[in-house]
Amino acid sequence: MREAMLAFLGRAAAFTLAAGGGFGALLSRLGPLRRSAGSPEQSFDLQEAEEARLRAEAASEAKSRFLATMSHEIRTPLNGIAGMAELLAATSLDPEQRSYVEAIRASGTGLAALIDEILDLSKIESGKLEVMQAPFDLVGLVEGVVELLAPRAHGKGLDIASFVAADVPHRVIGDAARLRQVLINLAGNAVKFTSRGGVGLRVTTISERIRFAVTDTGPGIPDANRAAVFAEFEQGAAPRESGGSGLGLAISRRLAERMGGRLDLEATSPEGSRFALLLPLPAEGAAAAPRSADLAGRRVLAVANSCFEAPYLAERLREAGAAVARADGLGEGLYMLGEALAGRQVPDIVIIDCALGKDAAHRLGAVARAAHVGRRLVLFSAAERRLFGQESLRDFDGWLVKPLRSGSLFAHLGTAEAPVAAFGPAVALPDLGGSEILLAEDNDINALVVTRHLEKCGAHVVRVEDGSAALAKLNAPGHFDAVILDIRMPGLDGLEVARRIRAAETAAGTAPRRLIGVSADAFGAAAEAARAAGIDTFLTKPVDLVRLARALKN
Repeated sequence: MREAMLAFLGRAAAFTLAAGGGFGALLSRLGPLRRSAGSPEQSFDLQEAEEARLRAEAASEAKSRFLATMSHEIRTPLNGIAGMAELLAATSLDPEQRSYVEAIRASGTGLAALIDEILDLSKIESGKLEVMQAPFDLVGLVEGVVELLAPRAHGKGLDIASFVAADVPHRVIGDAARLRQVLINLAGNAVKFTSRGGVGLRVTTISERIRFAVTDTGPGIPDANRAAVFAEFEQGAAPRESGGSGLGLAISRRLAERMGGRLDLEATSPEGSRFALLLPLPAEGAAAAPRSADLAGRRVLAVANSCFEAPYLAERLREAGAAVARADGLGEGLYMLGEALAGRQVPDIVIIDCALGKDAAHRLGAVARAAHVGRRLVLFSAAERRLFGQESLRDFDGWLVKPLRSGSLFAHLGTAEAPVAAFGPAVALPDLGGSEILLAEDNDINALVVTRHLEKCGAHVVRVEDGSAALAKLNAPGHFDAVILDIRMPGLDGLEVARRIRAAETAAGTAPRRLIGVSADAFGAAAEAARAAGIDTFLTKPVDLVRLARALKN
């Protein structure tokens, strides 16, 4: 009996771990043995089972500690690499040098993403991943995901767009961060594996649930890989060509299940693939506010040949009540506008995609103006805008930016005089002029990165290397508006320094300083401990330097 029981435990452990269930699943299989009752002669067998369960728990805890430690040790130098690349990118570089800096930044971003994936997998296996329930703007989240991936897609010559049906609630209740993570993974994979055509993210409602469908025109997933596409360390296609850890889809499916939904590969062929995420996301309040302008009775001509943006645009306009005609290219567009010029149902609005070409857009715009079309808009990406030139805009009275946001579209079409937003600077750095900042950081490179960045924002930074020196500076004559604390420092760590600062402020009755904690520990417990110690803002390394400056400004 004893040998049989131990053999069973060995097979269960091997099967569970090999199947990707991890230690959490193994413990769930061993747990019932602890509670089972039997004859006295089975007590030894149950004792062995209990010892096996405890060993598995210890192994799981050891794995979590190992991942936390390795995350910290990798993120600390990674923060220096990413930060120095940011500083270097802000200097005068020739095109070759800038390409090298961009390669460093991209590599650092990829490494940080890999660390996050491994940590997420560990949290899911150990049951420590929390799912939040809070109201958020669903439409803004979806459009933000597509905007985030647009530079990468447009750089490959791909179309990328989103569509949110009118009956989808604008604001819903759920975990916005985890939903964004899953959508970025799905759409990011689609961009990665697609070489021509494009990627579309379509959101609709099905039986009180919300369906997110990510469709691409990539090569599809080979038959041999379809069954394992959601397994850990597996990829759907060409891993050597596309890179990646193979964890993204496995984590995304588990996140979907934790949120009460499901993620499936709905269709795949050599013409492309479609993944569908179905989630229960109840609307905030009784009903969602209408998002569409009233375009009833208005005629719109859209001249575009994109695989997703053009049909999504037409569908948005039809939902708003407009009569929409589509032309796929210059010839068909000129014919329709020629009919209008002859006096047959002149369109109220013409939207022309400059992806048709600069000359084609110019000709179509000139004919539309001659036909006295009331509203003439050109549609382009940020890169296309730079190539288009100001002179080519003379036949248009506004432009729209790809990927198109519904709010922007309806703002410009709902009122003829609605202004069209111009392109501003990529990122506006906060003005920290006159701010006195104390930085407690034991790593010289990380300290240099933060100091130089904040100095560019106008702040004066004083750096110390440990917690004791930070407290000594605060007790000396002078004033600091904010303190940046590395959570892990020799001697007094950042948490203890924060506690002592808050205690001293309470005792003296002085206004609290802004405390910002930075750490390479990405586990949620670290952020909770920071808040409990009195830290206002907690940032994970590699630190987003713009976010750091904004936290100091606010």
